[in-house]
Amino acid sequence: MITLPKEWKIYSNSIRDRCRDLIEYKIWGGIDLIKFDAWRNNFKTDDEKYFSACVLDSIIYRSNSQTYSLINQILYKNLNNLFRILGEHDLQNFPACLIDRRNDPLVRLVPAITKFSPVTKSSNEILRFMKRHFRVWENWMVNPWNIEKEIIKGVKAFIFIDDFLGTGHQFEDVILDSNLSDIIKNNLIIYAPLIAHEEGISYLNLIYPQLNITYSEKLKKNSHSFFINYFEHEQNEAKAFYLDMLAQRGITYGAGNQYGYGNMELTFAFEHAAPDNSLQVLHQRHDNWVPLFNR
Repeated sequence: MITLPKEWKIYSNSIRDRCRDLIEYKIWGGIDLIKFDAWRNNFKTDDEKYFSACVLDSIIYRSNSQTYSLINQILYKNLNNLFRILGEHDLQNFPACLIDRRNDPLVRLVPAITKFSPVTKSSNEILRFMKRHFRVWENWMVNPWNIEKEIIKGVKAFIFIDDFLGTGHQFEDVILDSNLSDIIKNNLIIYAPLIAHEEGISYLNLIYPQLNITYSEKLKKNSHSFFINYFEHEQNEAKAFYLDMLAQRGITYGAGNQYGYGNMELTFAFEHAAPDNSLQVLHQRHDNWVPLFNR
């Protein structure tokens, strides 16, 4: 069991009201009050209701408008700065070169997908945002398994686009699926997720030291792990309570992923989707559970 603070109901009501304001003022775009109240109704006991308030209090949410701002920072600041650091002077007119349909920029944007990824994969969604809102021409976008052919054409740089870097394992799957390990060593390959967790950055830096990584926003373990921040002195009890709640609702998880993929304990979501590194109670859809965010 978890310890209920003396005034937990006041806390819970204040978090509820704050979230409703965020929804009504469209700061949490893509969520309506009906969906929000349906999610809160998943929690039945006082312990569960207090736990849900802690989850809501901890949420980091990026609406589509905020996602466009993150894309803008990646395109117009982070990548340009990286090109300067690397001495790639021919790429200084980036990203304007991606809008030009007449002249090949010799740069390609690449979704972080494998041959088996669904078309709904979130990196594809970010590329769609780039086409729709930033006028990037789709001819300058290629799949990972076509990179070798593009190198033969003289393409100088490949930028993998993604919304979220968690553990780094999924991007490693992308590299292995298209046999890109040696290509990374001898070509300019950049991984540019909008949000990156420090664990994933460290993991990829270790196994692919030649891979360049840039991002708009960084998450840190101690700052963004739910149980560390909200149940510091009873983490074991809170984690056991959480797993028992999942079991009662029939919500399953893979080995080593009890608290989101990689046990990262995140409470993060985009309007278009929540990463699977976030707690299951936010995005799981089940007969006995209504999700707050899409997965």
